[in-house]
Amino acid sequence: MDTQTPPTKTRKRLLSIDGGGLAGLIPAESLILIEKQLDDLTESPQPLCDRFDLIGGTSTGAILAAGLALGLSAKELRDFYLNHGREIFTRSLLPVQLWHKYPSGPLEKKLKEVLGQDTTLGSDRLRTTILIVTKNATAGSTWFFTNNRNGRFFQRDTALPLWQVVRASTAAPTYFPPQKIAIPDDTGQKQTYEFIDGGVSSYNNASFQVFLEATTPQYGFGWPTGTTNLLLLSLGTGYNPITIAEGKAADYNLLCWARYLVKELMADANLQQNMLMHLIGERPPKAQLAAAMNLSSVQAGTPSEDALNRVAAGLGTNKLLTYQRITISLTRERLETLGLGDIDPVKVRELDAADQIENLRRIGEKVAQEQVDMKTLMHFF
Repeated sequence: MDTQTPPTKTRKRLLSIDGGGLAGLIPAESLILIEKQLDDLTESPQPLCDRFDLIGGTSTGAILAAGLALGLSAKELRDFYLNHGREIFTRSLLPVQLWHKYPSGPLEKKLKEVLGQDTTLGSDRLRTTILIVTKNATAGSTWFFTNNRNGRFFQRDTALPLWQVVRASTAAPTYFPPQKIAIPDDTGQKQTYEFIDGGVSSYNNASFQVFLEATTPQYGFGWPTGTTNLLLLSLGTGYNPITIAEGKAADYNLLCWARYLVKELMADANLQQNMLMHLIGERPPKAQLAAAMNLSSVQAGTPSEDALNRVAAGLGTNKLLTYQRITISLTRERLETLGLGDIDPVKVRELDAADQIENLRRIGEKVAQEQVDMKTLMHFF
């Protein structure tokens, strides 16, 4: 795809995929059904890179986004987790565990195999625009890498290895070591920065940033807003209350709190981003029902669907896009509604739940069956 194509009045389709470790299997199953339904409805099989104009992702979502942009099928990416998840999340030897649980070697090897060792961010192999969320720990700021040729930093970043950018987005603190990337400055001199997981920011759910990338002229596109002009599908990896049993918090050490805070930050960011998108976006009826079911099964203090609707109504009826969020609250109650009562919600919440790979796939399959209905969105395709 020519990412230099100027904005037009044609409908634009955006896709955003959350971070969440091996729970990337949940959105992967939705991607499989989205791909199949669109192929059946259009009677013209195409990879999703040819269906979407911009695909954004954080952490595990960055793996899916980059793979889709290269033309890989959703099934191939789902199988990446099924075939290599256990290998990637194999514990380090004890001395290394003092800094992080897992070595980066297995993940780097698989990213090079799947994305191509020599594929750069500016490569013509990328068939649509991508947005990869990272956290620059050296600079202390969130960095967004994109192959948008009209973007401000495209010339600076064009030669960066794609696998390295994706690896940076997946470098979850306490799980994997940071990723070093040498970035050229305005004089051509390179400075090496250390990057950590993009989920350690407000953008583990990158939906709003993907929306801004598409619609803000300064980012290089400036596509028109409006419910008939812009579609954004946002795929989550599941969310849940992050709880500590009574009396246990006082016994937490620094490592325990570090892991807790990573998960809690991701959960809070996901909720905030989704509420924000709900306020500016109009959702299909089936998506509203699924959202109400998910909100009803999370902790007290979460705004109800009615409350969100009242706030949205107060902001006016001129929604900026059509927005659908596909995800699930990982609670016992919610899993039982999907016929998955045998799955322990506590076990599948872990980023590195290698022993739960099949259960995560089962959850993803049920979520896709419940919430994916591309017939209601066919006017965009």
